[in-house]
Parts: sequence; C-alpha cells; structure tokens
Amino acid sequence: MVEIPCEGGCSCGRVRYRCSARPFVEYTCHCRACQRVTSSAFATCMQVPAEALSWSSGTPRDWLRTADSGNRITTSACADCGSALVVANAARPRLRTIYVGTLDRPKEVEVDAHIFVSRKLPWVVLPEGHRVFSEAGDWRGDYAHDPTRLER
Repeated sequence: MVEIPCEGGCSCGRVRYRCSARPFVEYTCHCRACQRVTSSAFATCMQVPAEALSWSSGTPRDWLRTADSGNRITTSACADCGSALVVANAARPRLRTIYVGTLDRPKEVEVDAHIFVSRKLPWVVLPEGHRVFSEAGDWRGDYAHDPTRLER
C-alpha cells in the first residue's frame, strides 16, 4: 500500500509533486493513448482527490487532447525532459490521475484492475484475480465512500 504522503517527479528532477491522500483506485490502462504517452504497452495509474495533489517544485507544461469518448484530457508534463506526470479529465474535475512510474516509491502501489484490455497488446499477460474491463473501468465500488468524485 502506498505510504501517504507520497511524492514523485519527472526524469530530470525539475518538476516534483506531492500527494497527501490515499488513492481511490490503482490500475493499468491499455488504451492506445496511454501506450503512446508512456511509449510502452500500458500506463499504470492511481486516481487521487484533486485537492490532495500539489506541485512542490517546478511548473509542468500542460497539453490538451480529446479522448475517443469526447472527454478533454489535460496531461501535465515536464517541459524539459518530457515526462508525463499527472492527468486531469474534464469529466471528473475533482480527481487527478498520477502516472505510477513517476512516484519515488512505485513498488508500493498495488494494482488490481486493468482497463481498455480490448486494446491490450497480445503479449501482455494479466495477473489472475485482477479486475478486467474491456473498455473504461467501473470505479463505483472504489468511490463508494465519496461517489460525487465521479461526477462532473
């Protein structure tokens, strides 16, 4: 389990963040956008309350894209090294998604779900017992104590 507060940052160290709350959900996304942004087969992510995330040093550069769903996605990345750090989805303004690979202690994250597995690369093997979603994840159970986080 991730120890809170947790911290992370970009590859070059110029942009750093701090998160003061436990994640609602920790998962791996296999969509094409995540494959592209990470230059890998997937992105491992955790969703946290927006107000729990703060920039502790540096200023990220934001870039905007429109998802297949029509949602406006803002990715905060280091302008110097290009590391993607955090994502904001306009459909869920009270949440932020942290790319787990940017955490100082990523091994503490306990992924138990996989989304957009319909786009998963064929050689990626999913662990037994994990929740699997063909498309977007159903996080209602993960947010049961604060379901308003999933609203616009």
